[in-house]
Amino acid sequence: MIDLHTHILSDTDDGSGSFEESVALLYEAKKAGFSGVVCTPHYMQQFYERDVNYINNKIQELSLDSKRIGIHLYQGNEIYISNEVCKFIENNKVTTINNSRYVLLELALEEKPIKNTIEIIEDIIKKEYIPIIAYPERYPYIQKNIEYAKELLRKGALFQANYASIDGYYGSQVKKTLIKLLKGKMIQLLGTDVHKKRTMYINMPKYIKALSKYLSEDEIHELSYKNPIKVIHDEKITVDTDKL
Repeated sequence: MIDLHTHILSDTDDGSGSFEESVALLYEAKKAGFSGVVCTPHYMQQFYERDVNYINNKIQELSLDSKRIGIHLYQGNEIYISNEVCKFIENNKVTTINNSRYVLLELALEEKPIKNTIEIIEDIIKKEYIPIIAYPERYPYIQKNIEYAKELLRKGALFQANYASIDGYYGSQVKKTLIKLLKGKMIQLLGTDVHKKRTMYINMPKYIKALSKYLSEDEIHELSYKNPIKVIHDEKITVDTDKL
């Protein structure tokens, strides 16, 4: 498996609290069955603003341990949605996933999306990037209106769900929404969104078992490995929007 969404780098955001915890998380990831981890620290103006070079240096600090453990590290960001996403990329404030066209975006965790969310998605796509929306199941406006999720997909966005959502980690409404998205074939990628040790990775067997109620073994493999590898290699992921 490839973990597309993580916060394992210390001193970058609200994730790992130390280098030692970062190494511990790599051990946990390996034991859970991951061979690759995309480091996606938050980028949010006035809160988390570590630039691309800083993040790259943090990855290099971990590289000896990651190689010894058998985990390949990739660079990325989880970028909070704003009108300046493309400018941030161009100015080396943030990076796409492994320098591909794919951009991991966090939307507003509020009752309503920011007013121009759709326009921002369209602008990102016009610039030839592919937005991946992190954890769509957690946004109240998708929970209340699944048609909004379909609109985002039809515009050209992709969805990355969190493994733990299927186990009720974020609440029953999030779980219910993820099941609806899974049944509707609206999820293309999975990630842990891990922040701390002894949280997500140690529970992966439980999450996979819960997902298997709604997805076949091949479908889980596609969302946890095949599609993440396509993102890393900058290959196309096809979504049949006619069936939404």
